[in-house]
Amino acid sequence: MLSPRRRVGYAAAMECCQTEQWRAALSAIIDGEDPAIPRVQVDEHLAQCAACSEWFDRAQQQAVGVRALPGPRHDLTDMLIGVTEAHICSCHTGGQCECTNCACPTCTCHDVAS
Repeated sequence: MLSPRRRVGYAAAMECCQTEQWRAALSAIIDGEDPAIPRVQVDEHLAQCAACSEWFDRAQQQAVGVRALPGPRHDLTDMLIGVTEAHICSCHTGGQCECTNCACPTCTCHDVAS
């Protein structure tokens, strides 16, 4: 069923000429962020653009579904920092090898530990 807002602009073309701009604003609204476009302008656009209105309705439904999924509800940043090490040995950039006890699968200066 079409929302009242979508019925108004349903006869409009199904393509929006500024999709990226409007969808970024709509996505921000869904995420509770500032849309960077005044909300009244967003609402006016949704009333006139069937394509964006339909996209917004689908995106809102998907966001509700994703938020309802079971899973961690806390910030995982502290758990992830330090889990991986990103080190590029100088031997990969033409310098002197700095590898000690290397287990890097791309190391070309030592036998890789199995």
